[in-house]
Amino acid sequence: MNHQLQSDIECFIILEEILCQQFLVMFIFLFMVIHGISIKRNRHVIRYLMSSRVPKIISHLNGIVQDSDTSCIDKLRMDRNSFHTLVLLTKEVGGLTDSKYMSSSEKLAMFLNILAHHEKNRSIKVDYIRSGWSVSQAFNECLKVILKLAPLLLVNPKPVLEDELDDRWRWFKGCLGALDGTYIQIRVPSKDKPRYTTRKREIATNVLGVCDKNLNFTYVLPGWEGSTADSRVLRNAITRTNGLKIPEGNYYLCDGGYTNGNGFLSPYRGYRYWLRDWQGENPPPQCREELFNMKHARARNAIERTFGLLKGHWGILRSPSWYSVKIHNRIISACCLIHNFICREMEVNPLEIDVEEQVEYQQDNNDVVESSQEWTTWRDELAQSMWNAYLNN
Repeated sequence: MNHQLQSDIECFIILEEILCQQFLVMFIFLFMVIHGISIKRNRHVIRYLMSSRVPKIISHLNGIVQDSDTSCIDKLRMDRNSFHTLVLLTKEVGGLTDSKYMSSSEKLAMFLNILAHHEKNRSIKVDYIRSGWSVSQAFNECLKVILKLAPLLLVNPKPVLEDELDDRWRWFKGCLGALDGTYIQIRVPSKDKPRYTTRKREIATNVLGVCDKNLNFTYVLPGWEGSTADSRVLRNAITRTNGLKIPEGNYYLCDGGYTNGNGFLSPYRGYRYWLRDWQGENPPPQCREELFNMKHARARNAIERTFGLLKGHWGILRSPSWYSVKIHNRIISACCLIHNFICREMEVNPLEIDVEEQVEYQQDNNDVVESSQEWTTWRDELAQSMWNAYLNN
């Protein structure tokens, strides 16, 4: 009897296990069916949403890059022809590609819009009817592509020739352009703020810029902390493998913060120099040193105008952004490259204005460039030639 009861119990247990397994299989099957239907429905919804958004996306993009040069310049800082040229350049040389739901033109338009107006991600995603993730991906992709164009967009400096017609440059034969530093505000972690604090108590990065007489950047070095002296930035630029190179016999114009030495021509200290010193009711030059400083300031003002145009074009350089320091430095380089592209492609730059120098006169010596009697003598001879010509007119 006990043996029969034990057999019945074992059969009942086996039957219960079989039923549980069957129930589990049925439950998994039903779950997969329901989940599969929901995936199909979600895909259907995604297709429907994309199909309804595409006309709006195309309409918005065409309103910027197709309708008129005015809207294109306002949003992207370049006319329609220049924009489409840049699109071709980024695709053929930089490797920018169309994605499944976004064209290269739209990616580049969003990128330029962010740079020009310092638009936040949430604003761009509303204007372009895209997700925040899509905007971020497009921005990072375009940033990498623009930096790849550096060998093509950075201008190779050409020295001023003997027959130079521009009155601002005709005295400076062999000059390659002008250089200076500028501060661009950024956001950094609290522990790094002392290193990035400038003399004006701003949190910024110190950027070395070098330009030619046509306001094109020939060399840019961003990334140094705001507290770093210009001399140290220049030292780093000169000693880099792919840094600033100055051929023998050529030179750059620089302000009084740099030593007058081989490769760098600075003004006379202790005499009037800044352009505002010669305007209004101020008297004309009274000696050769003042005349030299006036002509030097007029020519060297090219770098100030270049910085003015750069910050005028790109709003992201006029106020701190939330990008990391590393990304922001890349953004600075990209803005300089696109600045050169605009100067090359657009015959008339609507933002080009004469920008007076706003930088305070620096008395800090540049310990990178050694002063030489030969270089000082050459500057004196040049100043005397200017003075003689001035007296004879």
